Amino acid sequence: MRRLAAGVMVLGALVATPSVARADGFIAPFVGVNFGGDTTKNSTPFGGSLGFLGHTAGVELDFGYTPNFFGNTATIHVDDGKVATVMGNLLIGGRHHGASPYIALGAGLIRTNIDGLKDAIDIHETKNNWGGNIGGGLFIGSGPVTFRGDVRYFKSFDTSGSFPEITGDKLGFWRATAGIGFMW
Repeated sequence: MRRLAAGVMVLGALVATPSVARADGFIAPFVGVNFGGDTTKNSTPFGGSLGFLGHTAGVELDFGYTPNFFGNTATIHVDDGKVATVMGNLLIGGRHHGASPYIALGAGLIRTNIDGLKDAIDIHETKNNWGGNIGGGLFIGSGPVTFRGDVRYFKSFDTSGSFPEITGDKLGFWRATAGIGFMW
């Protein structure tokens, strides 16, 4: 799986290199909602992206953090269940005047942290997994300040921990976000 993640990143760098040479840099903080997949409740992620977007492609580093991702199940009472994602992405689609749609594809780290109670036994588990994401979005605006909307699906490549009744075999979920992008 590490070779696959490395291959995606190298391919992304090769495809994006001509565009990045004349690319706009951006930083785009966001807030949103996690839903579907292995989520037991809708939760609110916070984060942002930093990257470069050229006329045909770009690259970004995306960070997301959800403090209350996991909810209670029939067998586990979750006191605190967090998920953090750090992904390197290839953005296919470029910067244009007005609306700039793109497809995002990448790989990185999905970190879960679960504290709770199962059968009167305290649970404290932190797990780092390699994972990936795919989705798309839209930059709206042609000036240095733009609106950004985005929907992505995240999936871990490895099993997500000892408690499949919370996360399933491999953690997977959707994330929809919106925010303001700052271009330079």
